[in-house]
Amino acid sequence: APEDTPAVKKSSSMSAKDLKAVKRQYDNVYFTIWKDLSRKDAPKIHRMIQQATQTKLTNLRKTSVLCVRESKKWQIRTNKSQKDMQAKARRGMREMFSFWKRNEREERDLRKKAEKEALDQAKREEEEREARRQARKLNFLITQTELYSHFIGRKIKTDEIEGNATGILGENGHTDIAPPENATKTDFSQLDFDSDNEDEIHKAAAANAQSALLDAQNRAREFDAKSSSSELKQVDIDDDDLNFQNPTSLGDITIEQPKLLSCTLKEYQVKGLNWLANLYDQGINGILADEMGLGKTVQSISVLAYLAETHNIWGPFLVVSPASTLHNWQQEVAKFVPDFKVLPYWGNAKDRKVLRKFWDRKNVRYTKDSPFHVLVTSYQLVVADIQYFQRIKWQYMILDEAQAIKSSSSSRWKSLLGLQCRNRLLLTGTPIQNSMQELWALLHFIMPTLFDNHDEFSEWFSKDIESHAQSNTELNEQQLRRLHALLKPFMLRRIKKNVQSELGDKIEIDVYCNLTNRQKKLYKILRSQISLMDLLEKATSGSDDSNQSLINLVMQFRKVCNHPDLFERDDVKSPFSFGSFAETGSFLRETNGLEYAYTTKNAISYHIPKLLYRDMLSPNENNAVDTRNNILNHLFNIWNPEYINDNLEGDDAFSWLRFVDSTPTEVARVSKKNIIERAIDARTYCESELQPADDKKFLLVTSKQESIEPHLKEVQKTVYHDTYMNVQNHGSMDHASAPPVDVVCHDRAFVYEKERSLFNPKIRQALSPLSLNTQYELMENGVPVSEFPKAEMLPQALSNKAGYSSIKMPSMNRFIKDSAKLAKLDEMLPKLKAEDHRVLIYFQMTKMMDLMEEYLTYRQFKFIRLDGSSKLEDRRDLVNDWQTRPEIFVFLLSTRAGGLGINLTAADTVIFYDSDWNPTIDSQAMDRAHRLGQTRQVTVYRLLVRGTIEERMRDRAKQKEHVQQVVMEGKGTSGSEQDTTSFQKPTREVALWLLDEDEGGANALKNKQLEAEEKKAKRK
Repeated sequence: APEDTPAVKKSSSMSAKDLKAVKRQYDNVYFTIWKDLSRKDAPKIHRMIQQATQTKLTNLRKTSVLCVRESKKWQIRTNKSQKDMQAKARRGMREMFSFWKRNEREERDLRKKAEKEALDQAKREEEEREARRQARKLNFLITQTELYSHFIGRKIKTDEIEGNATGILGENGHTDIAPPENATKTDFSQLDFDSDNEDEIHKAAAANAQSALLDAQNRAREFDAKSSSSELKQVDIDDDDLNFQNPTSLGDITIEQPKLLSCTLKEYQVKGLNWLANLYDQGINGILADEMGLGKTVQSISVLAYLAETHNIWGPFLVVSPASTLHNWQQEVAKFVPDFKVLPYWGNAKDRKVLRKFWDRKNVRYTKDSPFHVLVTSYQLVVADIQYFQRIKWQYMILDEAQAIKSSSSSRWKSLLGLQCRNRLLLTGTPIQNSMQELWALLHFIMPTLFDNHDEFSEWFSKDIESHAQSNTELNEQQLRRLHALLKPFMLRRIKKNVQSELGDKIEIDVYCNLTNRQKKLYKILRSQISLMDLLEKATSGSDDSNQSLINLVMQFRKVCNHPDLFERDDVKSPFSFGSFAETGSFLRETNGLEYAYTTKNAISYHIPKLLYRDMLSPNENNAVDTRNNILNHLFNIWNPEYINDNLEGDDAFSWLRFVDSTPTEVARVSKKNIIERAIDARTYCESELQPADDKKFLLVTSKQESIEPHLKEVQKTVYHDTYMNVQNHGSMDHASAPPVDVVCHDRAFVYEKERSLFNPKIRQALSPLSLNTQYELMENGVPVSEFPKAEMLPQALSNKAGYSSIKMPSMNRFIKDSAKLAKLDEMLPKLKAEDHRVLIYFQMTKMMDLMEEYLTYRQFKFIRLDGSSKLEDRRDLVNDWQTRPEIFVFLLSTRAGGLGINLTAADTVIFYDSDWNPTIDSQAMDRAHRLGQTRQVTVYRLLVRGTIEERMRDRAKQKEHVQQVVMEGKGTSGSEQDTTSFQKPTREVALWLLDEDEGGANALKNKQLEAEEKKAKRK
């Protein structure tokens, strides 16, 4: 402060201006100092502060990371304990839920099991009660029929006629039973089958049997009473002889062969006649079920002759048969009973209207002078004209091939049942074809009152008999015998081996073949297109559309088995022909086999001027000789006769002619010929002058034994030709073909030269094959094709082309080899032909018959054909030709059209190319040859393709045949010998055929059926 005093003092003495200058100086110094600080020290300090801040932030981050890490550790420890606690809680809860759920399920299962056992027990008890009830119903029905047979006085001695009396009635204790007096008929629905009172049921059965007997007798008596008494008085017979018209008579009728019959009946046929007469006497309808070929037709005609001869009943008689046998019935009736007037009732509506004018509606019983006695018609016409047939009261109606009315729900069955007939006779060789229901329909037709439509009896037919034929179930032999006893009064059945010793058993052989490669591919493609689910759906639906769809599938597989060409034929192929063809009416007027060569012309023609042809293109000795021709033909021609003659000596050019024995003129002439003419001349010279030497002439000792060495040398060649390995088919085909360009020149010499080149007879004979006329004459004379004369100059080729034409024809060899069945048939037919057999071949498809016609024509086998399209008059002529013309080797027939009622005993071999759905149809077809009049052993071959649907169908057919044997002949076999497949509805059965190679599919189908049945039971 003391130091500042002078300054202050000094400053106080300074002026204001000086003070401002000092202040300004001080300010500049301060500014400079701060400026230096801001420039030098401030950035350093800023950097230091920044670094400190950054270090602080880094430390803070590290601290935060450590905090996060430590906090996470703490949180993990905390969460883990919580999660463990929650997991333990959830696990405990699940175990608790599982325990109680299992506990509830076990309680529910035990409860359901107890309920099911109770339900099953109740169901078993109900089934046992129902079985006892059904057994009582069945026993009632069979007892009723047995008593019915007993009450008619044992008149219908079917057992004795068949030669196998069983005495069933005696065993069941009905022998001493008398008909109840004043008994009333008891309705089947009113009977109490739950009651154990067997006596009441037995009495009701006896009452119903007597009522049915009285109804039949009264019906016959009323029918006969309508005949006027004046007609009876005109007949000179005693009252005792009229017992035939009195159904109450119980005396046996024993008759001999009627004199009106122009043939001699066999012993069993006379017994059949007696059986039919007894049926008529009692007013009972019947079924003549003799095996096919035992003469059911002549037996039925004989009973008509008996009625006319003994009782003056000449009609009206009605014969209804399939359309294929109408002519046969007309001929048989006229042949066996010439006195009968047969009215063939068929044709169009106008023709039938004219025929109805001969009907006599006034008289119930016809006489010998009536307009007609026997009317023959078909099932279709009866249904069409049913209103006219119902106006006539027929004395006797015969239904041939009665399996045509096997459905009791069809209009045909109902229409025929509504006709007024005293008696009905059904003729059938196969009363059972597919199921027992068909036999039931026939029994219901002949006795509608006795064989009423009882579901229980019908169910027993299908369940017991058919299940025995298919599975391991045991058949009640007592019930089977009682069933036979039920059928005895109404049905007569004899088989060939029991009554006709001279007719041997037919031999049936199943011929199996393997699918060809083409068939395998088609079969595999078809199977790949089938959906298992679709099959299951169609099989369980049961609708008609589903059934038809499955049948169509089966038909496609059967087509593959028959022949692949049923799907697509190999057509004729040819290239496009570029040319014009001769079109003139004169060709059409010529005879068959006309050969006219070179009629095809190319659309392109090349015209040559006449002058150019004469002077330049065709130089010869006849042309105008100019300098060039003179030089060429004379000066430069070494083949001139003069030049040759001058050079014959020594070693001249033509001195070699001395060794060939030719003159200069001959050599000059040969030089002017072309190569073909020279070859022909050389061939003629060699054949005439050079003969092959015989080595045997030089041998000292000759042996008579033929050496095998030449044959061994020819083995390869023989096999090469016999196996058709030498045949070469077309490997390729041109897209177009055309004849050579036609050269045209309006010059007569050109035309002559052209024709001489094309039609030189010497060249054509040496090079060309035989003409068509010559070949036809050789074939008519029986010369084999292999022995036809060959072309003289062309040797036999090592390889034969399938054809020299550009047209590619389908190969018949491939046509045969593509089908396994046809290839097998091609092996069989030549052997059968050589052994003098005659063959019937049955088909299911008319298209296959068309293919077979091509094959038989190719093999030159004579044949005739009958199918559904054949007219009635043509069928008669075809059958007559077959029976009378032994040169016909094969008869092609459709199984349905040619398998009924015709006599084809001229054949001794039957071949089924493909089998029918129904085995009975096949049996009828084979018995066209295996019947009365057959003197040779009949062999039946059935062609089957292994590993296909045909095997399954064949197994099913054998099962149906077993059902027939069980019911008709009592041939029961153990269940172990049968297939375990049960009888199915048609739709399910066809589905199983399609699933035969897929066990999983078959099991799925069965499970689907069980589910459907369970659902149906629950609805009930």
